[in-house]
Amino acid sequence: MIATDPDPLLNRVQRDTSVVCAALALVATVSGGWRAAFGVVAGGLVVFVSYQGIKAGIDGLVARSTMAEDQSSRPRSGASSRAWTLVKFITRYGILAAVAYVMMVRLRAHPVWMVAGASSFVAAVTVEAVRQLRRRP
Repeated sequence: MIATDPDPLLNRVQRDTSVVCAALALVATVSGGWRAAFGVVAGGLVVFVSYQGIKAGIDGLVARSTMAEDQSSRPRSGASSRAWTLVKFITRYGILAAVAYVMMVRLRAHPVWMVAGASSFVAAVTVEAVRQLRRRP
């Protein structure tokens, strides 16, 4: 993940996700060969795409709420806006499912290592939670 967010917390999580995914890929290469390493990288790619989709959705909600507070701008109607948001949400996860299918079935990525790569985000968030707990007085 590329750390380009203005929030330093998100930057650390993105950086740590990349580091954990790279470390898992190294472990996978040693223990399971290139197919296992490809599975880790593929899982990391799936979590990256998912993260970007969720982040874009949240950024859109924040932008919409600040636009609603601004009386000079006129937001789109509520029903069509909600429907469009739902379509984008479903489409993103449909694309993720298709990408995961192609990686596992067509490109033969190892599914267990793919789950390990996708778990790199969870490991990075856990590392950040431990950091935050250690900083407390």
